[in-house]
Amino acid sequence: MNQITTASTMNSSKPVHLREVWADNLVYEFFLIKEAISRFPLVALDTEFPGTLFQLNRDKSSLSHATPYENYCLMKWNVDLLKIIQLGMTLSDSHGNLPSFGTEFHYAWQFNFRDFNIEHDHHNEESIGLLERQGIDLKKNREKGIDSSDFGRLILSSGLVSNNSSITWITFHGAYDFGFLIKILTRRELPSDMRDNGAVSKSRRERIAADKPHHRDARWPTKNTLILWL
Repeated sequence: MNQITTASTMNSSKPVHLREVWADNLVYEFFLIKEAISRFPLVALDTEFPGTLFQLNRDKSSLSHATPYENYCLMKWNVDLLKIIQLGMTLSDSHGNLPSFGTEFHYAWQFNFRDFNIEHDHHNEESIGLLERQGIDLKKNREKGIDSSDFGRLILSSGLVSNNSSITWITFHGAYDFGFLIKILTRRELPSDMRDNGAVSKSRRERIAADKPHHRDARWPTKNTLILWL
């Protein structure tokens, strides 16, 4: 019997259970993800990080007129300086079904990272306060969290980031999400030029589904910027 059981529709009574991922269960959770992606190739991504430190020096009325280059540079400055705290991932099929692994639950994943140290690393105090109010335990992350280098190694071997044309990445205003993912994969700062396809080799490019081609403020590159960059 195949280990992955196709989930019933999301209109069913099955609740969604968030699988918390720490250093001690990281390998096992990627085993499950690797088994699931052939049936659930739509990958939704969301990240949590210590806020932003840089903003464009513009009045709010002109933010929407920022150039793609300005948008990219702003995102790069922030991502280069900051460290990821949490990454959420949901796998689904074209009907919106999530993996159930033969249980009474649908599943999504939440990866908790140890990289960020509030005592030493750059952060936005207001953003940190919001994350803590939402339930993120920074002390627990430091003690039990994932080293991003281990996450990068396992996501590369999982099939999520490979020459697999069936996989589609989905984000909501996701420039920073992809920025942190690329930083983890390459283990270096983002390229100075957003058109630098060397950031990730051609064999690792994926199709990207953006929710909107135009973003709500100057912090986000356009859909085309993301595609060029990846």
